[in-house]
Amino acid sequence: MNMTTAKKIDAGLGAIVVALGIFVLLQSLPLDFYLEGIPGPGFFPMLVAGALAITGLLLCLSGFFGHKDTSEDFDPPTRSQAKRSLGIWIALVASVLLVPVVGFVIAMFALVGLLIFGLEGKRDLKGLLAVIAIPLLVYLLFVMLLQVELPAGMFGD
Repeated sequence: MNMTTAKKIDAGLGAIVVALGIFVLLQSLPLDFYLEGIPGPGFFPMLVAGALAITGLLLCLSGFFGHKDTSEDFDPPTRSQAKRSLGIWIALVASVLLVPVVGFVIAMFALVGLLIFGLEGKRDLKGLLAVIAIPLLVYLLFVMLLQVELPAGMFGD
């Protein structure tokens, strides 16, 4: 792959990441950033959206200005690596879209389950424990420790 192609890929991916950051920001705007003096349910999504937009912008700018010809060949991902990466992106976007409908906890269970069972193929006790433990620990971190109210979806009060 030559440098011109690498620049185009970086600029294009950077633009996609900026668009994803803007999308996440727009989805999180209805949520309270602060609620009664503590971080609200929109706090984390808005921070993630900002980080996505900034890193996407930096990647886009590096595509235009940052590459130097190092004369090293870049091996593009294999077909299976590309499918796997696309699967992860689709799972992340689907989970973001599921949060307002089913709530954060159920969407997190679905995301982790899909990643562990579907993409990783871990169909053993360790995989099951990860699918149960990760969403519960994230829930405990945000709700109990940080006292952030997470979106409950149609199952909320």
